[in-house]
Amino acid sequence: MGSYRRWEGGAELSVQLPCASRERGLERLYASHRRVLTDAAQGVLGCRARAEDVVQDAFLKLWESGERHAIDDPLRYLFRMVRNLAIDRLRRQNLEGRYSADEEALDELPAQQSGPEQRAIGQLQWQRLQFALGELPERTRTVFTMSQLEGYSQREVASHLSASPTLVHFLLRDALKHCRSRLEPEAA
Repeated sequence: MGSYRRWEGGAELSVQLPCASRERGLERLYASHRRVLTDAAQGVLGCRARAEDVVQDAFLKLWESGERHAIDDPLRYLFRMVRNLAIDRLRRQNLEGRYSADEEALDELPAQQSGPEQRAIGQLQWQRLQFALGELPERTRTVFTMSQLEGYSQREVASHLSASPTLVHFLLRDALKHCRSRLEPEAA
């Protein structure tokens, strides 16, 4: 038997339910307290639709928990779940809002145009990079090419070259330093 308590007319009533009627008891609990639970979640989230989603999620979690957990007071437990889920959802919203860009603002940004002058500068830089890479020892050039141009991780490059990740790190550092020195405009 499971013990369920529910609120009726301002007074808490304890109800003993056999395991077979657990689902009916949870359904009645949900039906009679859904609005109050949604109000509580809305107080945290500020949005009725999101609050309803949180209440449904909490109820489903309680429903799916089955008989794994003995819950003395399912209503209190459900209120706690709703509160915690609402706080989690609010935190996630704040985090996503902090790191996501407004799509409308992105649409208003002008697209970068690549005119003939920019293309010529890009080709010149590419030729200078190829020349600088040609000056490097073959192993250092391979490390640079695999990690910077082909997108392999330093660990993958190390495995490919049968070298230690530390050696690959130092070779890459040397290659980057060399290429930067060759590509930087000369101070006149």
